Amino acid sequence: MKKLLLAVLAGAMILAVTTSNSFAAGNYWDKWTKTISLDIFPDCGVNVLGAGGDDILQATVDTYCGVKPGGYVGYVNPKAVDIYKKKGSKYPDGKTAVLVFKKIGAAFTTDHKNGEPVYDVVSIKDGKSIASKEAKHPLNPETCANCHKGFKDVCKKLGYLCGNRL
Repeated sequence: MKKLLLAVLAGAMILAVTTSNSFAAGNYWDKWTKTISLDIFPDCGVNVLGAGGDDILQATVDTYCGVKPGGYVGYVNPKAVDIYKKKGSKYPDGKTAVLVFKKIGAAFTTDHKNGEPVYDVVSIKDGKSIASKEAKHPLNPETCANCHKGFKDVCKKLGYLCGNRL
């Protein structure tokens, strides 16, 4: 009986440590600067321009509404937040920004390497890439890149973070 009790207690302690460590770890962006948020993502076919949205939001809705991502929260690395606020064009290499979609368990990430943005879609649960390899799929990083670098030049004109292509 004593051995059984000790085994149960040891198992409970291991479970408690494992659980607390997984929650304590969190995601790398959890303490970053919150920049934007949208509580409810519009359905496909909704015209956000009449509701105060801009061309970028409309393109985003048109691209991602089929995925039904729910609302989102955007974060910027504190090391890049001054550049972001000034709509600068030169970001340091490393992790730059994240757009988190809790409902679908995904985060759209932007890193910079050699001055160029690098996009990915990662699982919130474990941080592993869940990006699609299917061309033109909403979760394919090339979809992000194509929109940000070429969408009517709106991103670049407005100086948005991901649109800063040199």
